[in-house]
Amino acid sequence: MPNGFRHSLYITFRIARKDLLDFWKAKMLFATFMIMPILMMSMFGFMFPSITATSNPYRNAPIAMVVEDTGSLGIDFADQFKQISVSTAVFKVKDFPNFNSARDEILTGSIKGVVVIPAGFTMALNSQRQAVVLITADDTNPQMGSIIYSEAASIVGAISSSLGQSIILKMGNTGDPSFVAEPISVERVNLIGSRTNQFEFLAPGFMALTVVMGTLAGLGAAISREKEQGTMDGIMVAPIPRNAIVAGKMMAQTVRGLIQGFLILGLSMLLFGVQVYGSPVLMVLVMLLGVASFAGIGLIVTSLAPEQETAQMMMMLLQFPMMFLSGLLFPMEQLPNWLQYAGKALPLYYAADALRKVIVLSASLNQILPDVVVLIVYSLATLGIAIPIFNKAMTR
Repeated sequence: MPNGFRHSLYITFRIARKDLLDFWKAKMLFATFMIMPILMMSMFGFMFPSITATSNPYRNAPIAMVVEDTGSLGIDFADQFKQISVSTAVFKVKDFPNFNSARDEILTGSIKGVVVIPAGFTMALNSQRQAVVLITADDTNPQMGSIIYSEAASIVGAISSSLGQSIILKMGNTGDPSFVAEPISVERVNLIGSRTNQFEFLAPGFMALTVVMGTLAGLGAAISREKEQGTMDGIMVAPIPRNAIVAGKMMAQTVRGLIQGFLILGLSMLLFGVQVYGSPVLMVLVMLLGVASFAGIGLIVTSLAPEQETAQMMMMLLQFPMMFLSGLLFPMEQLPNWLQYAGKALPLYYAADALRKVIVLSASLNQILPDVVVLIVYSLATLGIAIPIFNKAMTR
């Protein structure tokens, strides 16, 4: 083996050894590096559970029952629907006086769907005409909505089949074939609009993710880069308020995030048929609060990280769990209860939830007020902690 090649190989190993030793000595970076794959594999394992009869994450979904029909057959149908729901543990059914009150509960997230027995249900069956049951599911979550609709339609089909058999015994072959075969049909009614678009669930989540995560990563990278380049020292000794430095950095990242968020919305409307039913002003408000809630987190991480690589790794450690635990891509019902609580402790969940309700369901400020309050509390708390930490870190 030529001496030159052996010398190059020796230098290669020495440089690799030096970099690995430096990596080992950077304890915060090493700890973050080790935690990331463990967290990712554990999270995905819980996110895609094995669904069995006894471990179905969609069991006992809360839905509303609205009985507008005053006849005996409508009341009997509602009772049978509830009995089957309880015996199969598919739904937890709660009675509501009208559809509007049930719709408000969908907006708050308390229920996932509504089954309506409309007026004239009993009269239609007594007149040997097909009766209709209306089913509405949460349009902000098409996957969950499809499950609610299919399960509810299956229960209606079972009741209809049983009723059809009794009709055959009574009427023989003299009845209307379509009525005898299916005396009760199902009609899906959307909360808003005429159709359900899968991307209407994803687009608000992508908007929240882009705005919030872009601000989190961008703010951390901007400050870390200036710290490593030494330009931050010049800014800190300048005769300007330090709070203005933080505010300026936040404003720049906020503008960038809003541009990306509305770009995603525009492309979603142009290419995928997403419709915006709510107020653009409310959309901007939610995105601004999302930015504010994460800006403090970004400042804390940047202040604690000794170099840019560690800051970026710590940002990734925060970003990936939030992306998958906040219900942006998958229904949170797939997760174990303890992970659902963890996801609902993250501000990204509330930013995405509020955006979906505004864009898809035309929610008002009062209807997204719980999300807004949580985002405000996060913003005040994290910024209140972050600014003193940032000022202390910059004076060291």
